[in-house]
Formats: sequence, C-alpha cells, structure tokens
Amino acid sequence: MSWRQRLLRLMPWHRRLALLACVGIFTWAVSGMLHPLMSALQPRPAQVMAPRPALPLEQLRAPAQVLADAGIATVAGLRLLLVDGEPYYQARLPGQAEPRYWHARSGTPTDLIARHAQALAAHYLSSQEPLRYSGSLTGFDSEYVFINHLLPAARVDSAREDGLRLYVDLYQDRLGSLVDDRKAWFSLLFQQLHNFAWLQPLEGWRIALMLLLLVCVALTLALGIALFLARRRAPTRLRRAHGWGGLLLAVAAFGFLFSGTWHLLHKQTAPAALQAFTAQLASASLIAAPDAGWLPAGSRLRQLSLVELDGEPAWRLQTDSGLHYRSASGQALDEAAAQRYLLQRLAHYATQAGLGEPLQVSLQTGFDHDYGFIFKRLPVFKASYADNGNTALYIDPLDGALAARVDDADRSEGATFAYLHKWELLGHLSKPVKDLALSLAALALVVLALSGLWLYARRPRRAPATSFTAPQGETP
Repeated sequence: MSWRQRLLRLMPWHRRLALLACVGIFTWAVSGMLHPLMSALQPRPAQVMAPRPALPLEQLRAPAQVLADAGIATVAGLRLLLVDGEPYYQARLPGQAEPRYWHARSGTPTDLIARHAQALAAHYLSSQEPLRYSGSLTGFDSEYVFINHLLPAARVDSAREDGLRLYVDLYQDRLGSLVDDRKAWFSLLFQQLHNFAWLQPLEGWRIALMLLLLVCVALTLALGIALFLARRRAPTRLRRAHGWGGLLLAVAAFGFLFSGTWHLLHKQTAPAALQAFTAQLASASLIAAPDAGWLPAGSRLRQLSLVELDGEPAWRLQTDSGLHYRSASGQALDEAAAQRYLLQRLAHYATQAGLGEPLQVSLQTGFDHDYGFIFKRLPVFKASYADNGNTALYIDPLDGALAARVDDADRSEGATFAYLHKWELLGHLSKPVKDLALSLAALALVVLALSGLWLYARRPRRAPATSFTAPQGETP
C-alpha cells in the first residue's frame, strides 16, 4: 500500500474530528470577528487624564482632630481633594471598600461618594449632563472585566439613549472604563463564545473542553492538508476549493491555535498573586494641618496624600515643581525620601516573590511589549531583577500597588499571542488594516468550515448490506 493510500484511509477521521472542530471554529472565529468591532465601537472619553486642580491649603484642620472626632484610630490612606470648589479629606479605612469624607476646614463628615463619582464622570465626559451614582464594585463582573484592573470602582450612569456608564477609581480619580449597551452586549457575547464563560463555575471542565476543541481543530487541519497532498485531484470543484482554502489558511489557523493554546495554559500555570501592600497609619500622629508653607515658593499643589515611609505616616506632595515628602508633623524630609518609598514598596513584593535587590529601577511613562496597555496604570516604576526568569516588577507610585509582574515566560507567551493571535505586526500599517485582516481571516475559516460541513452532508452513503441467496447449484 502506497503512502497516498494510507493517508486517504484517514478520510473518515478527518470527517469525524471536523464535526467537533467546527464547534471551536464557529465560536472562536465568530467571536474573534467581534473583537475588532468592539474596539472600533468602544466609547471614548473626552478627557483621558485625571483632574488635577490646584489644591487650597488655607485654614485646614489637622487630620488628627477630624479623625479623632469620628472615632477613627487607623487609616490605610488619606488625601486632600477638591469637589465643587471645596477641600475635603478622603480616608481609606482598613477593610472598607468605599471611602469616607470630611470637610477639610470645618471637619464635618460628608456623604460625598455620589457627588465625587459624578464629578469625576463629568470630567471624563467634559459634559454637564445628568449623571447618577449607582454604587461601587469590589469585584469584576461580565461588564467591568478583569482587564480594567482598577478596584474598587464606582459606577456612574448617564441618561443617554445608549445607556453609557462610567467606572471610576475614587481613590486616585482614574477612569476604569466606559461602557454602553452595545459594548456590554458585545462583551458578554465575546466572553460566552470566546472564553466559554458559561462554564466558569466548572473551571476544570471549561479548560478541558477548550483544549479538546483546540486539539480537534489542529488534527482536522493537519489531516485535511495530508489528504489534499495525497489526493492528486479532488473529484469536484467544491472539494478542490475546500482543499486549497485549507492549505492557504493553514499558517494563520495554526498560528491562532498555537498562540491560543499557549495563552490558555499559561494562565493556568501563572504564579499566585502577591499580597497587596496595605498601610496601617495611626491617625493620632497627624497633628499638623497641611499648610501653604509646605510648598516651594511659587508652586501650586496638585496632589497631597498620606503614605507609609520608614514605617511611619508621611505626606507626599506633588507640586508643579516636583515631588516632595514631609513627616506627619509637617517637617520636610530629605531628598532621598522618594527613593526610599519606592524601594520599600518594591521590597514588599520582591520578598514574597523570592527576589533580591533590583538591578535597575526606572520610570516608565508608556506601554510597550512587556508592559502592555492591559495593565492600565501609568506612569509606573519598573524594577528589574537577576533571577532565572529576569523578572520585572511594576509599581504604581500613587498607591504603591503592584501594577504587573512579568518574567521571561510571560514575555515569550505575550509576544507569541501578540504576533500570532492579534497580528500586531500589521499594526505598523494601521489599526483598521490589522482589524480588517483579522476579521477576513476569521471569516475565511468560518467559510472553510461551512464548506466542509456541506461536503460532509452530501457525501455518498455506503449501501446497506442485503441478504444474498446463491442460485441452486452455485456456491455463494
């Protein structure tokens, strides 16, 4: 038996596997076509930077007095902010998701969450339209997904016909996401089809089913190519078109399969998340009221927040002229305070990850292949380490949060996913060109699968066996 005959005998397996493979192709290809559409129809904010008005420092009360009156002995964070032209202290309390507010001059407690959230939404929309605070999220859901990273997030609804809502970070005034009804529907459909979110409660079965379909698609493609090469000429025009189509799409299809499988397995083997840093700051030590004398001559204050430095509360001031640190009592700290703060936050995460001292620490103000836009936060400090994985930690200087942890395995998987799954190389031409190419490739795979199903349905059926009686005097 020749090699061609051996391969042609595999035709039934190609057909059987294709039935399962079509499930994966239809769900992943169709939802893959949704992704560029979701991106193109994504609501855009009018403003992308957080509001940073000049903060007044006249006649403020000492935080220790304000917090003592409220019976609060410890805070995880404290800052000064401006809402409707008035200064307020905002406190983050241990174990509580929503902030508390006090007027910074009178010390009066104020229920300011809704107004603060609505003011932030109005800033990002550059609009004075009616807005309504609809509560805060402490976890991600099908609408505000993990890729948005920022939690807790306050939801603010507009009165627009498209149902536009905003998710904002009340602790740092950052925008988490904009969602309208169309994006919410597309996002839900994408998650159900592409990520099999409907199986999320049975995570093990979800991964197993996705891997099974990935293997079926890969084997179907491989067998299809082998059969195409073994058959000198297909008997019908549709079979020839189906074979040539599979051959031409093979590189793109195997690229999607390989990168998608790696992406799926890489998520399962990712190290456990490191424990977030949470400050424990004694409010009784905040005896000094912030004062204009804390500022360099001629500069304006843009941010004032309380952080933990050297195990003690310290004020961090962001002014037009740079970053400055003062003790809880208002004394100016040395110029190395900013570096110590960063190294202490890095040490918190590096110790958990089993890392030593960083080789290099640098400020990163833009996204790149290692630290992509999915990590959300900018600017961040990047610390590089000399471990086996060449790990890099990215720290958000605003709250000391770990924005990302990236090693060589992440870089390899990320590059593969970017270039084989998302075709980032075409992004150099333009995003519309890349999105169009991806959508056409996905559509071509769907058409290829449909043509295969059509051929399967019209295949010649083997005649059923019938009884046979030999004529008298003959041997059957």
